[in-house]
Amino acid sequence: MSDLRLTIPDELVDAIATAVAERLLPALRSADVEEWPEWMAIETAARYLDVSPQRLRKQVAHRRIPFHQEDKGCRVLFRRRDLDDWMAAFRIASRDSLSAPRQS
Repeated sequence: MSDLRLTIPDELVDAIATAVAERLLPALRSADVEEWPEWMAIETAARYLDVSPQRLRKQVAHRRIPFHQEDKGCRVLFRRRDLDDWMAAFRIASRDSLSAPRQS
């Protein structure tokens, strides 16, 4: 049995890769991104934050998370941007970023 070898020019490989990427990337991006509404009720916000609705209700009761409410006893709503900002406030720097020399 003989080995069959095929030499493909680098330009052709690059052209094929570019064509595949142009066709697949938009589909992959739209499939990976779930659309979250700007305003969310407790259950949706809990899924967005990957916590239980009970935990989110406790955060609201202790006023540890930003929320909107028309009046006492009315439903609680969360704005997606507020939730993103709130979560970003809990960011902890990695050890590498703490020990890395600062560049000016």
